[in-house]
Amino acid sequence: MPNSTYAHPDLLASTSWLASQLGDRHLKIVDARGPEEYSEAHIPGALLLPTGAFRSTGKIPGICTANEFCATAGGLGITASDVVVCYDAAGPAAARAWWAFTHFGHREVRFLNGGIRQWLAAGHPTNSQMPSIKRATYHVGRRDDSLVCSLPQAIAAVDDGSVLFWDVRTEGEFSGATPRDNPSDRAGHLPGAVHLEWTELVESDSGLFKTV
Repeated sequence: MPNSTYAHPDLLASTSWLASQLGDRHLKIVDARGPEEYSEAHIPGALLLPTGAFRSTGKIPGICTANEFCATAGGLGITASDVVVCYDAAGPAAARAWWAFTHFGHREVRFLNGGIRQWLAAGHPTNSQMPSIKRATYHVGRRDDSLVCSLPQAIAAVDDGSVLFWDVRTEGEFSGATPRDNPSDRAGHLPGAVHLEWTELVESDSGLFKTV
């Protein structure tokens, strides 16, 4: 399992632990990369997460509905009793998948510390075979709404001094110098937000989370 110096090591899976669990029928490995990367090489038995999975279909980006989540998870052959491990190449896509499973009450879901980069560095096997999938019926557990902040909630909390808005985007996005997908006249950050880019929390050479 992950290094015990992490505050919540139970939320992570180390590559050595995952390698020792390959072949366990109650283990479901979710690859959150794109289809091209997946087809080239993936962790044996890994399931390709469909593009756009767990995102809302409305105009405002957000989490999908419980029924949509069940359809996606069940379509991958995942049941609520499985141990789910999410990974990708950089971190955000797998983190979002982990978040979605956790939000909808999945009891055993972990993030692969270091992702595919650490898996390859450790010399663990990969293949390009698409695993056979038997559709399953997924039943949502006790949903954790504390993991989601809606737009109305955020607007209401802007002037609340007890609420901290943490902007994990790049410095350019935070300052407005690099608006990216945002309109130039709406660039910048929420009033009072603090900035710490998410990449500062991982080791640049290994992709592993920094320890405390």
